Amino acid sequence: MEQFNWIFTITWQEALISLAIFLIFFIARKLFSKFFLKLIARLSKLSKTQMDDAIAEAFYKPVTFILLFAGIYFALLYLPLPHTWKSIVSLIFKSLTVFSMGWGFYIFSGAIGIFFNRMGNRYELQFNTIVIPFLSKIVKFIIAVFTISIILEQWNFHVTGLITGLGIGGLAVAMAAKDTLSNLFGGLVIITDAPFTIGDIIQMGSIQGVVEDINFRSTRIRTTDLALVTVPNSTLANSPITNISRMDRRRIYFNLSLDVETTNEQIKRSLGRIRQTLAADTEVYPDKKYVYLDKITSSSKNLMIDFFIKTTDLEEWLKAKEHYNYVVLDILQKEQVKLAATRSVIVTTNDDGKNIEDNQAAATEERSPSRDSL
Repeated sequence: MEQFNWIFTITWQEALISLAIFLIFFIARKLFSKFFLKLIARLSKLSKTQMDDAIAEAFYKPVTFILLFAGIYFALLYLPLPHTWKSIVSLIFKSLTVFSMGWGFYIFSGAIGIFFNRMGNRYELQFNTIVIPFLSKIVKFIIAVFTISIILEQWNFHVTGLITGLGIGGLAVAMAAKDTLSNLFGGLVIITDAPFTIGDIIQMGSIQGVVEDINFRSTRIRTTDLALVTVPNSTLANSPITNISRMDRRRIYFNLSLDVETTNEQIKRSLGRIRQTLAADTEVYPDKKYVYLDKITSSSKNLMIDFFIKTTDLEEWLKAKEHYNYVVLDILQKEQVKLAATRSVIVTTNDDGKNIEDNQAAATEERSPSRDSL
């Protein structure tokens, strides 16, 4: 308890002056909080850029935080503190000051997009929208590490010594960080290669959806059923990616199986009418239109219809597919062409013990052989 004996040596004048010092800083903090937002609103009208507004908003809370502790610090310094107490109080205040500065820069790093947009407008550069949030996360990480290292140095925890000490268990740390590092480098590969950006619709294997975010470890994709899929960056960087949003057209493909009894004239007339319909449609690309008799089998004659339309929107593409389904069906009906039906083979045995095969359409009722014929 001897270390608290200095408290009993405080005079009432020292206590009042110390309290007054704290109240001055407390009132200053209140006034700052009250008029700061009004000042920001006025400055935003006068300013031509958003950078100064972002700086002011980023450091608003840190400044109010440090004003409060500055009042406590200077009020305590006026009291007859022992030397060891003054050293500890000074270290705490310095650490809180560094923390407040780091806090402000950490918040401000979220507005890094303003800087890139300004640079892009000035020098006519276009930045990938996925780069800005990723760089913002990197800057935030660097600021956090730098702030923590300064605070540790103030308390005589030498960061270089800690890093050297980690060398003893470096192998274990490297093994534990293997996946993290691979995901980090995978994210860097995605950033530099730019196969997609935030908001793009991509497909990777069985996963298809909109890219919502990319961070150090993973990429988040919102699928068509609104599920949020998290894919490790290392997996994404080593997988084939289809960027659906970067298509300038969409493909419509049919493979129709016609009845095997369809005549050559019916097929020629049907193909001709389909080609005329596609040629007259301005929404269909004039090149790469394929309408042919593709294959002949023992059960059907197959038509291939393959073309592109001038849209990348999913709903418009589905509407176009539905439209051409009706168009093709209408042409086939007018030409009295039937689609191929699945045929089954019924094997029966006659009185001589010979097998007889009977090809019948699936719509025909299949009759099992009677006991007498077996």
